[in-house]
Amino acid sequence: MIEVNSNNSIPIIISIPHSGTLYSNIFLKNILLSKKELQFSEDNYVDKILEKALGGNISYVKANFPRSFIDVNRSPLELDSLMVSSNIPTIDKFNLTKVKSGIGVIHRVSYYGNEIYDHLLTRREIVTRLLNNYFPYHNALKLLIKNTKIINNRILVLDFHSMPSKFLDKNVDIVIGNNFNLSCNNTISSKIINYFCDYNYSLSINDPYSGGFITKFYGKPLERVNVLQIEINRSLYMNEDTLEIKSNKLNILSKNLNSIIKKLTNDL
Repeated sequence: MIEVNSNNSIPIIISIPHSGTLYSNIFLKNILLSKKELQFSEDNYVDKILEKALGGNISYVKANFPRSFIDVNRSPLELDSLMVSSNIPTIDKFNLTKVKSGIGVIHRVSYYGNEIYDHLLTRREIVTRLLNNYFPYHNALKLLIKNTKIINNRILVLDFHSMPSKFLDKNVDIVIGNNFNLSCNNTISSKIINYFCDYNYSLSINDPYSGGFITKFYGKPLERVNVLQIEINRSLYMNEDTLEIKSNKLNILSKNLNSIIKKLTNDL
């Protein structure tokens, strides 16, 4: 349920946690909502945008399962006790807001705020999703980081996402999150900001997205591991109401991102 490529000679790793589109029939049969509604919670087509970069044999890890099934950009302890039929470990107290909003490690609600389930999940269901989906993603990412650090002086993890335009200032194309300069070396952050500006993308830094669990957990610039979260405005490449691709715009975005990633590779 995850896709991995390893090339330790390149100091960049790409993480694509929210673009999975493989919905199991069992999952779909046991929820209240349609697959179509759940698709609005995906980071639609981010993997397609990055096809050119991934084709260059760069290291990456990609989740093929949907975000609504289990969200790997959350702590495994961000569990909503109201969703589970038995006792669970203590909820991660630093992220209670997201859990209470219904978007913890297992989402309770859809993008539109509708309840996904009409029943409580069993402890076994929760553990199975963590063991089969969540931890394999993070184990793969950890191994890529470990092996890439052996060869390279410093490395950069680019955690790619997309964002609904309705939550943004109209002039924002890309949001770069570096956990308020804690997850990435300032020099690297500045370079990627400049590269996006070179392609005339309008930027916001850490607002409204400073980085999720992946950025905060893995970003350790003093240990030579830099992590940036890249959020792409969905209106740049798709119709947000119908989920249809704007092919020409997506191709341009894909080409530009590939060029930016290549430039970053030469900088590290």
